Amino acid sequence: MQKRTYLFLICLLLTAIIITGCSKKNDPEQPQPAKQLQRGGQLVYGTLQEPNSLNPILSDLTATAEVGRLVFSGLVTSDDKGQWVPDLALEVPTLQNGGISADGLTISYKLRSGVTWHDGVPFSAEDVKFTWNLIMHGQGKVVSQEGYDRIASVDAVDNQTVVIRFKEYYAPYLTLFSTILPKHVLESSGDINKSSFNRMPIGTGPFKFKEWRIAESITFEANSAYFRGRPTLDNIIYKIIPDTNILLTQLKSGDIDLVNNIVPTQLDQVKAINNIRTVITPSMVWEHLDFNLDNALFQDVRVRQAIQAAIDRQAIVTTTLRNVAGMAVTDQPTFSWAYNGAVKPAGRDVNAARDLLTQAGWLPGADGIAIKEGQKLSFTLVTTSGNKMREAVAQQLAQQLKEAGILMQVQYVDVPGFFGDVLKNRRFEAAMYAWVAGIDPENSRLWHSRYIPSRANGYDGQNYSGWRNPEIDKLAEQGKQTVDVEQRKQIYYRMQEIMVQEVPVIPLYYRATIDVVKNNIANYRPNPTFAGNFWNAWQWGIMK
Repeated sequence: MQKRTYLFLICLLLTAIIITGCSKKNDPEQPQPAKQLQRGGQLVYGTLQEPNSLNPILSDLTATAEVGRLVFSGLVTSDDKGQWVPDLALEVPTLQNGGISADGLTISYKLRSGVTWHDGVPFSAEDVKFTWNLIMHGQGKVVSQEGYDRIASVDAVDNQTVVIRFKEYYAPYLTLFSTILPKHVLESSGDINKSSFNRMPIGTGPFKFKEWRIAESITFEANSAYFRGRPTLDNIIYKIIPDTNILLTQLKSGDIDLVNNIVPTQLDQVKAINNIRTVITPSMVWEHLDFNLDNALFQDVRVRQAIQAAIDRQAIVTTTLRNVAGMAVTDQPTFSWAYNGAVKPAGRDVNAARDLLTQAGWLPGADGIAIKEGQKLSFTLVTTSGNKMREAVAQQLAQQLKEAGILMQVQYVDVPGFFGDVLKNRRFEAAMYAWVAGIDPENSRLWHSRYIPSRANGYDGQNYSGWRNPEIDKLAEQGKQTVDVEQRKQIYYRMQEIMVQEVPVIPLYYRATIDVVKNNIANYRPNPTFAGNFWNAWQWGIMK
């Protein structure tokens, strides 16, 4: 799955989380005592992946990001509804509260007082300044400097005030500083990549690192000095089990309390387990079909519109994906503040598809496949091999298109070859893969004509379809430079309208994740944004 430069992202509303209880019903004639949240206890979190580091600025693994939320804090974070909320900052900076200058180039954060690192040293604005300097100028290599390289300076005005000045307006500024590192620990460490801190971190988060048993588990203990108050749990064990069958076996035996990201094919098996509930949560990963717009076949917008009209996205979600997804309409998930609700998903209309093809000069052939000037309406869809769900969707698409007179063959390519060659060099007629949406709607690298990868631009960008639209280019630039949120919203609304009209890509569906939780675990609220499922782990507890 290709990632955007900023990575840590369904057409379901976040507020519409589906929770299916699977526990046995109690005897209605025997009243049961009300359960209460107990203080203390241990939760075992089962996962397939082991982190390669416990320092989030050095790794793009999901596992590292997950456990990073236990140990570290950021200036702001996002809740399970995709809304920005304060973390180490007292409030989210806005124009209204004076946190953002009129030109958007200066962002001021007032920080919480009384926050301490896990070793008892006070946290201050100097730690924020140090984190930026480490990312930009420190020894060693970090995962990304995106956004941080737009900053001119970070000043610690006093212990509780940090002022960030940008060289140019950077719209997704709130996505920066999601992890703040301790100056007093790391300022003399030299090459950050070689520091023992990466295996034994010290943060300001709700849990402290305790022990890492390679290939087995990582243990975290409650931070009694956490600025939001001591966590309810005493310990969280991040248990590494790289086999889904063993993971489910331990879930059935009660050795695990919570498992995330179960595959849809295991859903029925999971629901048969007593005393657990399944939680299906929208994600920010959207699957889509791209056209190569340099291919003569797809240069007529009516052909692209016909293909879109022939696709039944709801049937794909219902059957192949077993309702563990939601239809995608645009590049913005429906819970985003930038989603244009006036853009409605087009339902399948085979007759409309055929009419559009007729208008474009494609007439039905003897075998039902449309023909124009002796050429059949046929193309190849390239997608990744090894992803059984995606392969099944591709075959379903082929069948749906055939019913409308369009012949689509499917070609599977291994993941390195697909992303490193097929997409990079645009060696496809049509391609199917996924993007991870960001919490900020800025997507210029996907749509601006400047970012059509080629040898001329050093293969920079992900506009693999080759979409060239002057209005889109202008709007994409405006979206990055506009400070006022309402004005930005209208910019992205218009971009989505153009996308639906011109169909450079067909958004298919937003994936969802399936988590399995014991019924006695309270306050588990999965989060599809970069904040991850541990965003409120200090509130998790066990009901007795």
